[in-house]
Amino acid sequence: MTAPHYHSHVDDPAAVGRRLKDARLSAGLSQRQLSFPGCSAAYISRLEAGDRVPSLQLLRKLAQKLAADEEFLATGIERVEQESPDVIAAEVERRLAGGSPELRREPRPTGGVGDPAGRARVLWEHSRSLLQSGDRKGAASFARDALALLDFADDVALARA
Repeated sequence: MTAPHYHSHVDDPAAVGRRLKDARLSAGLSQRQLSFPGCSAAYISRLEAGDRVPSLQLLRKLAQKLAADEEFLATGIERVEQESPDVIAAEVERRLAGGSPELRREPRPTGGVGDPAGRARVLWEHSRSLLQSGDRKGAASFARDALALLDFADDVALARA
């Protein structure tokens, strides 16, 4: 009896298949439209059914064609891309000197500015709406901002106590 083959680059073949299918449908592509030489529509069908495990190289090509995050397709965990410390430092210095924001390119929601927790709630709700529309990267960015504001609100409350 042989041990099952271990695939360290994916969490679970069935889960990868579900995420691949969801990404394909979100992109508005059929299996045939997603296929390319070396990866037929029939093979994509087997991947989506969880019957096959895509190689890391194939997963990268599929993610690129779907404009999706390959790490999310493989593991279900969104890759968090952070600005470099130098870019953040330059942005903080520029804004402290009175410059306007440049790091955030997404439109910021209005409202809830009276207190940090209120603003965090607005950002969180905006994050959820972005997630519903399929913008996982934008949703993650706003969720991180909401968490940072909640941390700040906790710090303010502790300082007052």
